[in-house]
Amino acid sequence: MAIVFAHEEVRRLKVAVVGCGNHAYRSIFPCFDYLAAEVVAVCDLDLARAQKYAKHFGAGQACASLKEVIARGEAEAVVLAVGPKQHPDLAAEALDAGLHVWLEKPPSADVAGVEKMIAARDRSGKQVVVGFKKAFMPATRRMMEALATGHYGKLRTVSGRFPLGFPEDGPKVLAEGRGTNWLGNGVHPLSFFVHVAGRPDALTVHRAKNGGAFIVMEFPSGAMGCLHDAAGATAASSMERYELVCEKGHMLCENNTRLTLFRPGAPFDYGRGHDYTLGSDEAAAVTYDIQHTLSTLYNKAIFVQGFVQELEHFVACALENVPPKIGTLEEAKAVMECYEAALLSEGKPVRLDDVKALRA
Repeated sequence: MAIVFAHEEVRRLKVAVVGCGNHAYRSIFPCFDYLAAEVVAVCDLDLARAQKYAKHFGAGQACASLKEVIARGEAEAVVLAVGPKQHPDLAAEALDAGLHVWLEKPPSADVAGVEKMIAARDRSGKQVVVGFKKAFMPATRRMMEALATGHYGKLRTVSGRFPLGFPEDGPKVLAEGRGTNWLGNGVHPLSFFVHVAGRPDALTVHRAKNGGAFIVMEFPSGAMGCLHDAAGATAASSMERYELVCEKGHMLCENNTRLTLFRPGAPFDYGRGHDYTLGSDEAAAVTYDIQHTLSTLYNKAIFVQGFVQELEHFVACALENVPPKIGTLEEAKAVMECYEAALLSEGKPVRLDDVKALRA
């Protein structure tokens, strides 16, 4: 990725940020310190808040509606940091006005909302990127690079643990459009699974009475996935864990920072092997972790978690008007299909292709 500082002369994308909440303040606005982009407008239903944000972050305009942003005509793109129920309509409005769109997760409250955005994107010829940070974080990018070498062979299983519970009475939650934590944060691990292994064919949820759950996924490649919804996991623990097991080696990411590649080729003799180092540097495990001694970019949370990388990819795609490779609306649709299938499962397998019919 290309880091750009404010004093450097480059072509900059003119961006309007829509949504002045705490998340945008912490995790979105700070990213623009490192991007080939300029925040020219800030928008929020609370105009007074938008004015404060515009002053603080150096934007020239403060608006109370996206319509006003569009009418002023300066922005080339919008960054949507609002709620999932608002994303489809706002994204479609921006796209129909000829603006590129980045939107935070969850992309929508349902599959239909993503389909609406896909239709608007296709009409407009503009680009859309969804902020699935689990796909953009450096640990995931390194795992994908390792998989792409072919040295590890085909993916056999992918597993993950994420600290959230699974809602009771899933079909009712879905029918009522209720915004549970399964929507708000469940899309994080789901986006990792979809990005790494593709859209599942089918999905089954086994929910405990206390709210914890195991979500089993079947992928077209023959690989299997298992997401542990670890209800009750303490915030003092290493909250996330992802593991990819392939034909010839595997990879383990803990806490989104500590990544170990268990490389192919390690010799092993169960009966007679006597050296636990396995005697081969080339086949030894490689562990990546962050140092916190120096004030580097890569130990800042907005880089560790992938926020800057999401927006950098979006800015690059918008400036060149080329389709994104990560965080696509097609990935978003698959994630939301998983979200809906899980709520409909109730212990039985649900094929993603059947979700629309089951909801009818």
